[in-house]
Amino acid sequence: MFQLAAFTDEISQDLAHACAVIRSFDGAGVEIRGVWDTPVQELTGPQVAEIRRIVADHGLEVASIASPFGKCTLENPAEVAEHMDILCRCGAIASELGCGLVRGFAFWDHDQAAEKPWEVMCEAYKPVPDILERGDFILGLENEAACFVGTAGHARTFLERMNCGRIKAIWDAANHVQDPQSDGVPTFPDGYGLIRADMVHVHVKDAIVEAGGGRPNVFLGEGLCRWQEQLEAFKNDGYDGYVSLETHVDPGRFPEHLREPYGQYLKGDGREAASAVCLAWLRDAIETMT
Repeated sequence: MFQLAAFTDEISQDLAHACAVIRSFDGAGVEIRGVWDTPVQELTGPQVAEIRRIVADHGLEVASIASPFGKCTLENPAEVAEHMDILCRCGAIASELGCGLVRGFAFWDHDQAAEKPWEVMCEAYKPVPDILERGDFILGLENEAACFVGTAGHARTFLERMNCGRIKAIWDAANHVQDPQSDGVPTFPDGYGLIRADMVHVHVKDAIVEAGGGRPNVFLGEGLCRWQEQLEAFKNDGYDGYVSLETHVDPGRFPEHLREPYGQYLKGDGREAASAVCLAWLRDAIETMT
């Protein structure tokens, strides 16, 4: 059975506080993207040791290192090389934190190219398998609307072209919705069906498509991601990784019809309030299946 995790920086830059919030909703893991206003790839050795201590003191595990690897310009060799260094550093941090998974992407695609430059992308990714082998970790490729791999279909194509056992998929259904090239491919069952054979991690947030073309994030259960059905499918398919909350919605979007069941959690600074509501929603959704 899968377990609940959350991005700590969506709750607070104070790691101990974020861990306490996650633990209070029966969470088992944390996803590290930024701590103490420091991006994960810039953390020092002493900071990493302190993260390890704080996470363990709260009875949690590090589920994933949410690195920015691959959010760079494909046509810029120096930038790509810099990101290979980021991947190496994040792999080392993952090892120190007892985590075998580092999140990554597949290059900026700000113009939403109709045809992705698959051969050039694979060529740029050539150093990756060796980095993963030497560091003994998995790269979780996240579909991201601003990158060439934005949809579940893009992820399937790139994974098959790379054909590397250490490059797997992080399924982000909301990012799939936010890529216009996903239109006509629902997140469930279609999107998930394309991902599930290689899925090692899940990012949980929700999104809608507005009449005017906007694709904002919304509270869980209010969008097009069909999370309750997806969670049921994860259980039925034997997925035993993490479902990790990446809130990405501000408290101001809280829908009034959720006031009675979840309004009590709408407190805290910044996105902490929205994160608490979403953690409560996820906890309840998971409890209905156990």
